[in-house]
Amino acid sequence: MQIIQKRIERITPTTIIVGIDTAKETHWAQITDHRGIALVKPFKIHNSINGFENLLLRVEKQVKKQGCDKVVIGMEPSGHYWRALGWYLKLHESKPELVGVNPYHTKQAKELDDNSQTKSDPKDALTIAHLIRNGNYFDTYLPEDEYAELRQLNTERQRLMKQISRANNVLIAQLDEYFPEYATVWSNITCPTSLELLKTYALPSDIMSASREKLLEDIRIASNGKESVKLMGEMIRAASRSIGVKEGKKAVRLRILNLIDELIYFQNKKDAIEAELESVMDTLQLGSVLQSMLGIGPIISAAFMGEIGDIRRFDNWKQVRSLAGLNLVEDSSGQHKGKTKVSKRGRPYLRHMLYLAGECGCRCNTEMHEFYRCLRDRKKNPLNPQQAFVATGLKIMRILFHMAKTGESYDPSKALGAVRLQQIESLG
Repeated sequence: MQIIQKRIERITPTTIIVGIDTAKETHWAQITDHRGIALVKPFKIHNSINGFENLLLRVEKQVKKQGCDKVVIGMEPSGHYWRALGWYLKLHESKPELVGVNPYHTKQAKELDDNSQTKSDPKDALTIAHLIRNGNYFDTYLPEDEYAELRQLNTERQRLMKQISRANNVLIAQLDEYFPEYATVWSNITCPTSLELLKTYALPSDIMSASREKLLEDIRIASNGKESVKLMGEMIRAASRSIGVKEGKKAVRLRILNLIDELIYFQNKKDAIEAELESVMDTLQLGSVLQSMLGIGPIISAAFMGEIGDIRRFDNWKQVRSLAGLNLVEDSSGQHKGKTKVSKRGRPYLRHMLYLAGECGCRCNTEMHEFYRCLRDRKKNPLNPQQAFVATGLKIMRILFHMAKTGESYDPSKALGAVRLQQIESLG
């Protein structure tokens, strides 16, 4: 409630509020005073330089007419349609205050004005303005320089990871249908040696029709001499007892070759993106600081900084926790006391990477492993493994926040406080 109160106090009697409902080609805007009273009729904003200039001309006209000295412009920062307008407003010499409104709040509040579930862009623009007046908004952050590069690189890496996962799943599905026994030979079907052999021996009949000398030679070449007779025997044994589908083999071979090409292509692209991420982190001079903590590599550190942006805009680590949607919420009423859980109202990629940081920290970092073990094995309110990974990720986030804020490298002696160390010692 204190946060809402502070936001309301920022809306003074000399403030003009502009609510904008964004779309691909045409936005809708509504200008109100600090009380939420509409000063003009809703109007369209074309997604062009002329449209943006017209918006600010109309706003400036009302600023002079009402004798105001402050402009707050708000919109729903969902999707990507708002970004061009957002950047234009941020860089404009008039410096309007740019804020965001949660789309869920707009949806829930749109019936308050006319008690109707009717939806329209002009109506949504007015609802957004009213939400701003009532303090239901947040400051919009548009990353700049290296932080913008990191965020875009992280987005591209996510896209490539999805492509790799899709091709991997389709390849496995094809082998499950035409060569289900192949999975018994490999712990990882998409390892480099397996992919190289699949180019020639995608189906059981390919293995059975090849000479033993040729198969052995191909195995040695594909594995750089690491595999030989034993692998050949396993492949022949699997192929000889295969129950795979026998029809459509020519088309399936072609599909498997295409999928292998896709996997290699997207993997190479991902490697290039990750190299660029490391380069940008070196420019920020934060990579070596954050990666001084065991378990935190280039990808996690770049994801952390790309998602939160300039660390100077945060006063404490709890703001980053809320940004990730990892703040605790409780659903209780009267005598009913609900379970406490994380809100998940935040940036999903940051939340995902902090979970991975918890997993990596437990494997590679002695202090984080002990922290995880304490949460999982304590007698009072023990956490299940997944909850303990989330909590460990939050602990790592606090450490990363401190390191990024101060520029200090990781110090194992400061990772766990005296109370936590006593709890760990009591577990034996």
